[in-house]
Amino acid sequence: MSASQTFRLSIFDSIDDGHHADYLAYLIHQFSQKQEVELLVIVPESFIESFKCNRLNWGFDLGENIHFHALDAATIQQLHGQSIYKRSIAEWNLYVEISEAWNVTHGLLMYFDYFQLGILLGKKAHFKLGGIYFRPNFYYRKTSWSSALLKKKMLAWSTLRSSMKVLFSLDHKAVKHIQPLVGKTQVMRISDPVRAYEISEEELLTFKMKWNIPSDKKVCLIFGYLDPRKGIEAFLNSTKHLIPEEIDQLCLLVAGAISPTYRAHLEELFSQFPTLQISPIFQEIKGKDIQLCFEASDVVLMLYQNHVGMSSVLVRASISKKVVIGTNFGLLGKLISSMNLGLVVDAKSPKEISEQLEQYLNLGIGYSKEQMEKMARENSEQAFAETIYQGLFL
Repeated sequence: MSASQTFRLSIFDSIDDGHHADYLAYLIHQFSQKQEVELLVIVPESFIESFKCNRLNWGFDLGENIHFHALDAATIQQLHGQSIYKRSIAEWNLYVEISEAWNVTHGLLMYFDYFQLGILLGKKAHFKLGGIYFRPNFYYRKTSWSSALLKKKMLAWSTLRSSMKVLFSLDHKAVKHIQPLVGKTQVMRISDPVRAYEISEEELLTFKMKWNIPSDKKVCLIFGYLDPRKGIEAFLNSTKHLIPEEIDQLCLLVAGAISPTYRAHLEELFSQFPTLQISPIFQEIKGKDIQLCFEASDVVLMLYQNHVGMSSVLVRASISKKVVIGTNFGLLGKLISSMNLGLVVDAKSPKEISEQLEQYLNLGIGYSKEQMEKMARENSEQAFAETIYQGLFL
């Protein structure tokens, strides 16, 4: 790369919550330091407004080389109102139109999985393309042969038609399974990025007082967008197998954005467990408050129902040196077990969950501090952005 060479990169995401917003913010911050890259961020206007209003509090830079193309609420509603198949094509075509009007040299799909049909049937892109592959679960033993075959064919066809330069896999074990299917496309491991903050004792105490989080109980955290996939019901039902003295030692902390319908459901459900202390934080959580949730906890629950792929929650638990009780399914189960980050369980079985809780309360859970530090180090936002930079431009 010559000293005077510049790149014009566009990234696209029509979703602005959860990890989508975090990934975007990390890339904006990191690429603000790379003046050789002109970055066009094609995102909902709600993300742009939120980022510009809060970035200083969150500690994110916004360089002059960063540009935004806002997708207004009507556009988002129109896109998201279509079937998943039509939406894939519509969003891909919109992305290509905006990117080529801006004369980009490179593009990055923040959620490649979703765009494969659009790439196959939509417009032809005339710029170098990269994508983040979240769920390459075609090699999982529990995946049916027909589903695995279809996923493999879609992957091969879409990368061939787009002449994709690089595919970033959040599932590191999947790289060796992906590469034979995608020809000349480079396949790279990529971190699931998380930002670490310095937390003072005073900040932690203030946070615990604000949200009624006890210091004399074992606080079990369920974090992220709260929906039935998080396994909240399974955890609550598991407490039915505990004796009263064990229940009295626990506090359930649920923290994250939630739909009004599911919130009403949970509040009704919580009322059925009067002896269990429950501290809810029903709102989107950003910046330092994310880490405060983990620092205020003793154990992190990842009782995901058939979750495929990686989760930043595992990284955040490692940053805060908190053990995990998590699903034995898929990549998460393998990572928790192989890296000695906690205990795994059949997340659909309240009885098995209760047995792990009993072990935790009575014997504790062993873990590897070294592996937690490795997990945190390899999944920094700097590592995430640098991998994307190298894959796209070098």
